[in-house]
Amino acid sequence: MIPIEELQERLVGLELPSGTVTFEAYEAWIVHRTIDAPPAPEELLHPAFVFYAGLRGAGYPIGHLFELVACPPEDGPMIGEMDLRQHRSARVDEELHVASRIVSIDRKSGRSGTFDVMRVRIEVTGADRDPVGTLDNVFVYPRREHA
Repeated sequence: MIPIEELQERLVGLELPSGTVTFEAYEAWIVHRTIDAPPAPEELLHPAFVFYAGLRGAGYPIGHLFELVACPPEDGPMIGEMDLRQHRSARVDEELHVASRIVSIDRKSGRSGTFDVMRVRIEVTGADRDPVGTLDNVFVYPRREHA
């Protein structure tokens, strides 16, 4: 198991690869139909698209986070919590920029054993860099001893 101090020194503040994403009208239509939301005016996207942008627009696959903390998928990493804040509505066909950084990592112990808790902040902005939304994802990495 990697000492938590080493993970903190290496990862806290680390800027992750950035990316862009654009959502088309058919995607907005599918989401609104799927979640039974009323049609959005003026081709505005539903607030859930802040979450989708954070996933699809990040410049890295989620497995990259597992590799950074040496937690293989078979150990069962999980999303522990999410805080989504929408600053303004995104629009259909608007290019969104997605930037991520690791803001904290801590080690905890409980009935289920030892686990690391890592918070990743994702900032979604428009082409003009005007804030669209902020997403804080907390990932939980079980720490198992491997033979």
